[in-house]
Amino acid sequence: MNDFAKRINLNFPLENLSQKVCEQYNLGVFLNNKLIKIGYEDFNYILTTNKGKYVVKVFSNLRTDKDCQNLANRASIPSKYGVSCPKIYEVNSENLLITNINNTKFRLLVMDYINGKDFYSLNTLPTKTELKIIARETAKLNLIEYCPEFIYDKWAIVNFEQEYLQNNKYLKGKYKNLIEKVYQEFKGIDFKKLKYGFVHGDIIETNVMKDDKNNIWFIDFSVSNYLPRIVDLAVTICDLCLDLENTDLSRERIKVYLAEYDKVYPLSKYEISALKTFLKTHQAITILQTTKEKFEDNNTSEENMKFLRKSKKGLNLMMNQDYLENNKLI
Repeated sequence: MNDFAKRINLNFPLENLSQKVCEQYNLGVFLNNKLIKIGYEDFNYILTTNKGKYVVKVFSNLRTDKDCQNLANRASIPSKYGVSCPKIYEVNSENLLITNINNTKFRLLVMDYINGKDFYSLNTLPTKTELKIIARETAKLNLIEYCPEFIYDKWAIVNFEQEYLQNNKYLKGKYKNLIEKVYQEFKGIDFKKLKYGFVHGDIIETNVMKDDKNNIWFIDFSVSNYLPRIVDLAVTICDLCLDLENTDLSRERIKVYLAEYDKVYPLSKYEISALKTFLKTHQAITILQTTKEKFEDNNTSEENMKFLRKSKKGLNLMMNQDYLENNKLI
């Protein structure tokens, strides 16, 4: 069983599961399936039938049924409020399918296939025009009055203190010292002064797609929660706005992104101030978790190592540059 198959205890051909999905969702005649080889927890693949293409997310066997239902609910909400994300299909008015094959239980959801590529696959940053679209969609998402049951995410900025205390043993040398500084700064944030909302939590290059008509889509709401909205801003800025080779261009791109977000959902002065710390914290917790993945779980995948290299360089820059300096929103 390969590493992806182990996530869902898949010990027979994926085609067998796909046939079941086609039958349950009335998707037509099965033609083929293709594994999506990115992501850390669940099992995602493209299902092709005579009616079209779909994406199937099979939840990791580490998740409880309750967690899977919570995640399915999260994924179903945004499109109902006009946020650009794939539609979730239902069976008997349920967005989560629980089914058994060969005495193995699978929990899954089916969504529209977006005919395009994510920015990780495109190996490019969004243009300034695309950043504006991403900013508007993020603001629309954060305005949704939806407070799902909290799901703990070890990669989330808000969980940095706990994760740092538990896993800083994996850090050495320069980055151990830098991340200790971030930890001390992070503890000074007054979370009561931050505005909360429904956040995606992971608006990064693997979770933002551009289709064949140049439309922008958000995918994978697995770590969405009711959190300080600047979580989404910090993650997006670090991953999609920063040009790690050009500080001036980075400042310009961040300015474009924040100005567009502010038009839809204005930011407070304290949020901009706290955002500076959140930017560093996102880089720090990414280093922490990718390093742990590397040494504890032997994860040396291209995706993990790229995020590790990128976050190290990003933290170095964040510690030496104030990318929000002279921002007119302050």
